[in-house]
Amino acid sequence: MPITIHGYLNDNNEKNGPGASMEYFDMRKMSVNLWRNAAGETREICTFPPAKRDFYWRASIVSIAANGEFSLFPGMERIVTLLEGGEMFLESTDRFNHTLVMLPISRTCVFQ
Repeated sequence: MPITIHGYLNDNNEKNGPGASMEYFDMRKMSVNLWRNAAGETREICTFPPAKRDFYWRASIVSIAANGEFSLFPGMERIVTLLEGGEMFLESTDRFNHTLVMLPISRTCVFQ
């Protein structure tokens, strides 16, 4: 599945770096990071600032193999969109319950 990312903005809201032009990503060629709980894996598309653990934002694709907890990213808004499969149920004991269902246009779930 090729993925297209358009330019990103630096701290001065100026287009900057290699993201300033369109780039194509092939998911099959992206490096895979296995989750510590062995319940899934992440393929990182891009992060700003690049190669930083304390990022402002990140776009990634995950594959979930088993039930498990989300990693915490305090202060980060999370947007989850189901790309394939039947459905996925997101549950939090104190915040929300949400079922993602694959439709012609997938619905998203936003949470912190």
